[in-house]
Amino acid sequence: MITLQSRALIDRYSLASRSTSVAEGERPSKGVGGSVEFHDFRPYQHGDELRYVDWNVYARTGRLYTRLYQADRTVDVHIVLDTSRSMMLGGKLRYSRFLAALVAYVALQDSQCQIHLFSGRTSRPFHGVNRVGDIWEFIEETLVDREATFTPSEALKKFALGIPAFRGAGLVLIISDLFDEASLQPALAAFRARSLDASFLHVMAEDDLSPDFGHLEVVDLETGGHLSVGPAEVESYHQSVREFLMKTRGAILQAGYRHSLLRFTEDDTEALERNALSSLIRERIFQKR
Repeated sequence: MITLQSRALIDRYSLASRSTSVAEGERPSKGVGGSVEFHDFRPYQHGDELRYVDWNVYARTGRLYTRLYQADRTVDVHIVLDTSRSMMLGGKLRYSRFLAALVAYVALQDSQCQIHLFSGRTSRPFHGVNRVGDIWEFIEETLVDREATFTPSEALKKFALGIPAFRGAGLVLIISDLFDEASLQPALAAFRARSLDASFLHVMAEDDLSPDFGHLEVVDLETGGHLSVGPAEVESYHQSVREFLMKTRGAILQAGYRHSLLRFTEDDTEALERNALSSLIRERIFQKR
C-alpha cells in the first residue's frame, strides 16, 4: 500500500507522543511507558520482531523470549478513521487511508496498533511490522458508510466510552474532517474522562477550503440538502470555513489535545502518498528515532 521509497524513509521515524517518549529535560518515569529502557522478558509471540529475541536466554533454556522495553511493552496505538459521508468529498477518505497506512507502519515498529472506524467496525490488534500487510488490507477495504446516521462527535464519544482501559500507555490518532453541526465538547469530555492521549489529524481537501468562484451547487453529503450559490455566497462560505476551523481547533486545544490541519489536493496515488508523509513529518506526528 506504501511504496518502498516511503518505507525506507519512515523506517527512520517513530511516533511522537507524550505516551511514547520522554520530553527533553524530563526524568524517565518509574512507571511503565516512561522510557525505552529494558524492562522485562515475555515468551516469544507470533509477530514479535526477531531483533528483540534474547538469544542468550534461548541458548540457556531452549525457549524463545522477547526482550521488552517500557515503551514497547505498554503503548497501544489506536487509529480512529472517519467513514461518514462527507469524507467522499475531494478524496478525503482516500487521503486518510494513506495517513492511516503510514501511521500504522511506523506504529508497528514498536507498538501494538488497531484501527477503529466511525461506523463501529474495528480491526484486530496487530503487533510487529510483519503484520503490516494485514492492517493495510483492513485500511484498503475501508469505505464511506453511505447509510451513516452518526456524526463525528457521536462516533468519537462512543469510541472513547467503549474502548477498554489501557493496561499501560495508549495513543489515539483521529483522522477526520470533523464536519459536525453539533459541538465536539461531549466527545472531548469523554476523552478526558478516560484520560486518553489523543491527536486530531484534521483532514481538509482544497475543495472544502476554497471552492472555485462562480455559480455552484453545494450538496451537504451529511444531510442531502442542496443549495445554489454565487460569488457572494462563496465568500460567505469561506468565512464560515474559517470560523469552523478556529472553533474546532480551539475546542481541541482547550481540552488539552493536539490538533493538526492537513490540507491536500485530490491527485494521483504517488502525490497523495508524498503529501501524507510530508504532512506527518511537518506536523511532528513522526519524530526521528
